[in-house]
Amino acid sequence: MTDWVLGTDTSHWDGAINFNTMYNAGVRFWITKATDANRTTGYQFEDTRFDEYMRAAKDTRLLKGCYHWLQASVDPVVAADFYLERYNRYEMDFPPVLDFEEPSVRNTGRFSDYAWRAQEWVRHCEAKTGRKPIIYTARWFTSYFKDAQISWMGNYPLWVADYTWYANNVKKAPYYMPKPWSDWRMWQYSDKGDGTTYGVESASV
Repeated sequence: MTDWVLGTDTSHWDGAINFNTMYNAGVRFWITKATDANRTTGYQFEDTRFDEYMRAAKDTRLLKGCYHWLQASVDPVVAADFYLERYNRYEMDFPPVLDFEEPSVRNTGRFSDYAWRAQEWVRHCEAKTGRKPIIYTARWFTSYFKDAQISWMGNYPLWVADYTWYANNVKKAPYYMPKPWSDWRMWQYSDKGDGTTYGVESASV
């Protein structure tokens, strides 16, 4: 489908990246992990390859972005500022991106609290950057939440994770849309892209 744009999603787990190889394989946008926190202590940290990746990708033609993995152990405004410090180091083509999928929330049952933290994070980032953040999530995760807890998310663009078999998907669209969205902006349809083809050290991307 010629109206589609191929992108990649990376973190330090992908190892070294050759961005020219990635671009030559047809990739036109790239989003990498920037920040996270320890789920117990709340200690915040930057992805160990974030600066390395951003410097290496700086002079490529790839559109660039970065995301934050939301944890329930950190004040959401503090977490947002920690992320924005990294986001603002470089020229980002994408708005801020929030990864809303922390599995440990299922064990604590604190769904309302986690949803509130997400809402505060995106509000703060939007106020600071003037750009409406993208939310990355999947139906397997949002199905744990009550509609009232996450209805506000429908006001933000969705990056949906749905690992349906793309090659056998006639409509070329996600099968499993997370609530509360009815449409999506980006679709992560696989995590099995060949690492060699796309210039990453890991076996898949």
